[in-house]
Amino acid sequence: MDTGVLNLAWCQGYDGTTLTFLEPNVVAYQCGRNLKTISKDGKHGVFTFKGSSVGPMAVHKINKHIAIAEYGEDPSIYVYAYPTYAEVSVLEGGAELAFRKIVFSESDYLVSISDVPSFNLILWNYLEGTKLTSVAISPDPLNTVSFNVTNWRQICVMTNTNITIWNIEQCNTKFVLLPQKIAIPSTNREGNSATGKDDGDRPATKMSKYAVEVPDSSVAGLVGEDTDKLESIRDVVEHMKPVSIAWLPTGDFIVGCEGGQLFKVDSEESSTKVLYYPPDPEENDAYDRGLTRGETDMPVTESSTLMLPPGSLQSIAVNVTGLYAGGKDGVVRFLSIGGEEVTLIYKIEVEHPISTLAFSPNYQTVVWGSPTGLIQSCLCSDKNAVTTLASMHHGNVVGVGGLAIGSECSVSLRQDGLVQIWKTVDGTFMSEIHIGEPGETLCCSRLAQYAAVGSAKGNLCFIDLTNPQKPRLIMRHRLFKKPISHMVFNGDAGTLLFATAGDNHIFLIDARPTSSFNILGFVTVTGTVQALATIVKDETTKLVVACKSQANLPGSNILHRFNFTEDLIRDIRFYYKSPMCDIDENASCALKLGLRHAIHGLAVGEGETLFALSASTKRLLRFTMPVYEKDKNWKKSDLLLASEVEFPGQDLADGNLALSYHHKWLLSYSPAGTVKIAPIGALERTATFTPHEYREGGVKSVAFSDDCQYILSCGYDGIVSCYHWNHLKSKPGSSNSYKARRDRDMDFVARENQKLSEFAEWSQKFPSNRRASEIEMERKARIDEAKQAAQDNDEIYVSPPPSPRLNATWLEQREIDALRQENQQYSSVKHDLRTQIRDIRKTIQEMMAQNRDLPDIEKLGRHEFDLDLEEQNRLQAEGDAEIQRVREDIEFENLAKLYLREKIKEECWDKMKVKGRALQAFNSSLEVSNFPLRERPLEVVNEIKTIETRRRIEMREAEARKQLAELQAKPGTREEEGEGEDSEESNKEHPSISGSLGAQYGGGNKLFYSQFDLHTREQKVSQIVLLEDAIHRIKVTFNKEFDEVFAKKEQEIAKVKEKNKRITKIVNDLSLDDSVTEPSMSVAEKPEMLLEVADSEIKVEKYLTPEQRKQQEEEARLEEERLARERGDNARERALDMMMGGVLEIKKEDELKKDVPKPAFMLTKKEEEYNEEEQKLFKEYQKKCQELNEEREKFRKQLETELRKLQATIQENMQAFDDALNTLFLHKIQVMMVIYQEELKILRLRFAMLLQEEIEIREKDILVTLKHKNHIKQLASEAVTETRKNVEHFRGEYDNLQAEDKYLDKAFRREFNDVSALLVDLLYKQFKRRPRILKYRAVETPGVKNQNPFSDRPPSSLTASHVKAQVTQGLDELDKMTNAPDGTDKHVWERLCRLRRTKVESEHLLKQKANILAEMQAFLQKRQEEEDRLKQETDELGQLLTRLKEDEQRFILNLEVQLLLKQGQIEVDAGPFIRDYRDSVLVHRSVVEDLNSTIKQLGESKIASMVESKDFRKGIIQLEWEHKKMSMQMEDLENKMKDIQFIKVTREIQAYLQEDDYESKKATEIATLEQTITLLKKHHEKHVAQKTKLIKELNKGYKMRGANNKKLDTELQDLNVVVNERRHIENINMENRDDGGAERRYQEIVQRRKLVDLAKAQAQEVAVLRAEVERLRMRTFPALVQVER
Repeated sequence: MDTGVLNLAWCQGYDGTTLTFLEPNVVAYQCGRNLKTISKDGKHGVFTFKGSSVGPMAVHKINKHIAIAEYGEDPSIYVYAYPTYAEVSVLEGGAELAFRKIVFSESDYLVSISDVPSFNLILWNYLEGTKLTSVAISPDPLNTVSFNVTNWRQICVMTNTNITIWNIEQCNTKFVLLPQKIAIPSTNREGNSATGKDDGDRPATKMSKYAVEVPDSSVAGLVGEDTDKLESIRDVVEHMKPVSIAWLPTGDFIVGCEGGQLFKVDSEESSTKVLYYPPDPEENDAYDRGLTRGETDMPVTESSTLMLPPGSLQSIAVNVTGLYAGGKDGVVRFLSIGGEEVTLIYKIEVEHPISTLAFSPNYQTVVWGSPTGLIQSCLCSDKNAVTTLASMHHGNVVGVGGLAIGSECSVSLRQDGLVQIWKTVDGTFMSEIHIGEPGETLCCSRLAQYAAVGSAKGNLCFIDLTNPQKPRLIMRHRLFKKPISHMVFNGDAGTLLFATAGDNHIFLIDARPTSSFNILGFVTVTGTVQALATIVKDETTKLVVACKSQANLPGSNILHRFNFTEDLIRDIRFYYKSPMCDIDENASCALKLGLRHAIHGLAVGEGETLFALSASTKRLLRFTMPVYEKDKNWKKSDLLLASEVEFPGQDLADGNLALSYHHKWLLSYSPAGTVKIAPIGALERTATFTPHEYREGGVKSVAFSDDCQYILSCGYDGIVSCYHWNHLKSKPGSSNSYKARRDRDMDFVARENQKLSEFAEWSQKFPSNRRASEIEMERKARIDEAKQAAQDNDEIYVSPPPSPRLNATWLEQREIDALRQENQQYSSVKHDLRTQIRDIRKTIQEMMAQNRDLPDIEKLGRHEFDLDLEEQNRLQAEGDAEIQRVREDIEFENLAKLYLREKIKEECWDKMKVKGRALQAFNSSLEVSNFPLRERPLEVVNEIKTIETRRRIEMREAEARKQLAELQAKPGTREEEGEGEDSEESNKEHPSISGSLGAQYGGGNKLFYSQFDLHTREQKVSQIVLLEDAIHRIKVTFNKEFDEVFAKKEQEIAKVKEKNKRITKIVNDLSLDDSVTEPSMSVAEKPEMLLEVADSEIKVEKYLTPEQRKQQEEEARLEEERLARERGDNARERALDMMMGGVLEIKKEDELKKDVPKPAFMLTKKEEEYNEEEQKLFKEYQKKCQELNEEREKFRKQLETELRKLQATIQENMQAFDDALNTLFLHKIQVMMVIYQEELKILRLRFAMLLQEEIEIREKDILVTLKHKNHIKQLASEAVTETRKNVEHFRGEYDNLQAEDKYLDKAFRREFNDVSALLVDLLYKQFKRRPRILKYRAVETPGVKNQNPFSDRPPSSLTASHVKAQVTQGLDELDKMTNAPDGTDKHVWERLCRLRRTKVESEHLLKQKANILAEMQAFLQKRQEEEDRLKQETDELGQLLTRLKEDEQRFILNLEVQLLLKQGQIEVDAGPFIRDYRDSVLVHRSVVEDLNSTIKQLGESKIASMVESKDFRKGIIQLEWEHKKMSMQMEDLENKMKDIQFIKVTREIQAYLQEDDYESKKATEIATLEQTITLLKKHHEKHVAQKTKLIKELNKGYKMRGANNKKLDTELQDLNVVVNERRHIENINMENRDDGGAERRYQEIVQRRKLVDLAKAQAQEVAVLRAEVERLRMRTFPALVQVER
């Protein structure tokens, strides 16, 4: 520790942050809290910021300066110079806690934006370290902040919803920032017109021409600055979301949006122009068809040439040829933006999302970066020249470590399972390998060059790193089902590896490759494992485990210690407690210890010393563990450890510890991001470094290299850092011991590495692609089938030996092996048990078969045969528990419904003073309901009383004032008093003026205000309360009438029921089938019936508890006993039957129902056998029967008459009620009309109050705005005054400087009075000479096109430095002695040179002052214009306030009243919904009646004149009709005469006219034609016969020709053979024959062809000439046109 310091050696990681060129070949970016540089030749550099915490960074690519902002309380910005990293300046006081963004301009300025709590934009001169100005901005998240490349006085601040250009105005040393808002276009390509304006649907304040218009902000109740938010709230149009910006040489800039849109912003006019819209998804579904990004399967047209998907414009940059764009789709596109449309020139498929894009200073190279860790560059002139500068696969790093002796590499593990190998010395990337699953922890061996990786799926992977360029996965163990959380080797030995997943199992693995990484066993601990630590002493490995017994504890509270000796490891199979390979606690000397304080982290030192971090105080604690003694009785106090000493620890909890391999350094780290390292002997002396930021999560893991000269760390920011010890003076302590150990262990390491290289690469073979669960289900199904088959065949089924699952863990495999051994050991016992079970099953099945045949009374239940009573009881208990759960759920649900019912009943029934009900008619569907009324609260009643009292006082006061005024006036006569009384009666308001008929329906009140007196707000409020009370009284009055009709209906129903009883008796007596109508009240009439549930409404069986069922049975038994007693000997009923026939009263209808008893002889004799007495009795019997029938018929007619009368009475009563209900219905319509009239008045009053409130809000808003404008105006006036003073002061300085400059010119001759006049003139000419200054141009590479779009407009800093350098160089050239005139002495020339330099400096200073003065005057002019504008705005606001007050007074006085007029008195046209009265006039009725009478008189006179005119007109029309009729007849006759004259006489007509018998002639002609037809038919048949004969002859000839053709075909084949033979012979002869003749013939053919072509051409030429001659000849001939007649 005392021999050196820790410096950052390297760091690796890139998450897509901004890339910037420091030099043409060097790219810089922020890497964690460091600045990383990468050159094209592969060299990496890193600069570590020494501050406490790092915020944003910025790079000035022209001045090569780097700005780094702090993060913390009162942060500063440090500016460094590249490449020396010397501090240039420190900018202080720019923020309170942090900076959001810092950006350099192209000159000497820097802008910073502070974070919470104050969001300020600050402009700095970073070279001088001074703050120029600041302004508050919106706290919205920033996308980009950038300076205008060609004008540093413009700063663009862009968020997702806003674009603001801040213009910098300067007055000497005073700077002002003024905002300029840019409207973002909408995503709708139809147009970008402004939205959210007033829709005009809201009605005016009054239906008259005196309307008061108020803005929507006043309607919304907004005042002051809140009014500006209304438009943004109402703007429902979706706007583009800008994400990137690129400045153009013209000062404009292009904005790329999230949705793929591209638009251009004019920074001067604040206007936008959309350059590109992406196609709609409906128009282009190329992505849905799986096509490449940016491509389409449609033909390339103007509309489909370019397609920018959403997210493709995350970063854009411009060069002289076009626009480069990169985005999330992983494509770099080069676009042309010069024409009317944006076109795609080419694209580069990167296949990684792109977050940043930048050009080199000479714009020859473009570089882009990806959040995945990729950095690439490309030459702008060659799209194929893509170079990968870095590919780091960004992701969360979960572990780091250094490899064993002999390797100079380090290893890092990312969360996605990627293992990366780095060179420890300089961080060079070597290689990478993926383990195929997410990684969780990493541990590097000290024994051999391999790494152990614990995965998130519980696998332990071993990676061979003997060849760092080609790592291999050589072994994989499935240990857990959960992620492996902790792994550690046994100290410096590295022969054992301990792994745990955080549960209570810790596996012990042999870490030697020569032992094939065997799993030795596991030990068990209490709680969840939080940390592991080991140490090796005397060939004994001590393992200490920190555990947490409860999940809510802040840290570990239990320690377990285990000792693993060499003998134990060698013979470990003898120390297993079970076949599961769990190691015996006694053999491992297990000891469980408690802690007084919860701890984090763990490290074991020499001498039974423990180190840990306190969970509460975060300090470093040291413990001493007790020495293990066998068979010792431990006391509780001995097993409870307390810290001995405390040392400085970490700032945040949840830290960890690491001990160096030589046990001399202790290292601690935590989420605070700091790493502290201290020597074991002096833990209070610590060295601290911060590799990672606590804002990103701090440090995840730290590890030492093998020689402890490097410290590796990884954090939650995805960065891997490496720190190196730079020794100040050589002390051979640790290095010598390391060299000695390395020499001693090299042979052992080489042997283990050799074994590593012999391992084959791991490749796990799966039998199929199916899931393990599917295979397990199939296996279970096969076992069930085999078991069922064995039972069917009455065989003993033996379960197959268990097989491990597809992804079985090591413990599951051991468990299966143990089961197999157990099956083999107890196979005979299991066979006997299975045999006994089979026999028992048979016996039970026989008993069940016998039980099925028994009578029902003797049968046993199915459950009686269950031998497993415990299982039966368990299932019964589960069923009862489920029933109880369902019952409880139903009860809770019913309870909730009951609560809801009670709440509804309370609100809608109990609180109603008058319950809502309806009345329904008997014979129609008419229904009339009452007005439900709540009980008016006491506050409302008191308010009504208060207002009535106040109103009475007002009326008495008005009456007293009127009487007082009358007393003061002159008394009049009695007649005048009488006239006054009449006038008072006439002054009472008519219903048409009051606006409603409420007084006629119980709503009258003499306390009402007149509609023409409602001016103040208090009067309107009082009127509203009185009107609401009137509505209540109207409803109460109607409800009384309703109750009367309701009582009437109840009476009618009662009467009908009484009559229905008699009707029922009559119907029964008459034995009729007629049904009796029984009227009743419905639910609408008696809503309380809804609250009572009848038993008939319940459709399900009622559930009864056992107690209720028992009580119900008891009640039924008692009822049966009572009925049995009543059915016994009842003396009363028996006496009634004997004495009076069972009735107390004899009724006529009952007597009529009895038949006449027959005499006894009629039952035994026939009618012929009767004697005289019997015949006499028989006649009497017949007479009585006849009389009985007549009495019965008479009684029946009486009943029918009574029935009809009762039914008619019922119908009349019901109809009378229906008529009364109809009258009530009409009355309710009138009442509702009156209520609506009163409510309309209330709504009008409330609307007027609302408008008055809006006017007041508008007035308040104007006052606030006016106050704000006055304040700004005052500030502007002060600024103008101050600026004017500064300008005058500066003008004085400028005039003085100008006078001094003129004085230098005038004093020239006095300076050289010692030389001749001629020489003075020559010297003066030299004095006036100035260096020639060339215009600055960018340095161009020969043969390479200039790609810099800003080369013609260089930054002001470069131009100034260029001018200064040229002036200095030119003066040096002019100061040479060779330019001196002849005869000039040296000292005279030197004096001239000094004077000329002074003059040049004065002129340069004067020019600068002139520019500054011009800027100050322009600044003053703008401030003056601003003051004038503010003055004009305040004047306009004052005038607006005056007009608003006038409108308010007019609104208060110009009242809107409600009038009640008859329909005939309204003569305004009805609109689509209601009439519009704004352009109407109210006139008196008499005016209309007088006008109507006048109109009637005029109408009658007009009608009389119209009748007279009608009669006269009738005669005229009749004469005209006669004349027209005769004219038409004459025209018809003339047409007939013309037809006769012009008819054409044909031969037919002549023949008809000449022949006497025309019909006979026609008959003769027809007969002749028929004879001709017959003759033609004969000739046709003869001709057909001839043709048929000819066809037969032709067919015969055809057959003969066919035979001849076959013969000729045979001859032709023979001739073909002969011809082929001759051709073959001729071909052979041609080879020996001279071809001169053929060539000659060919030339003749060619010549002939040419001559023919020439002849054709000449013939065509002759034809053309002949045609031309003919044309010329025709021109000389006269044209004779024939005239048609």
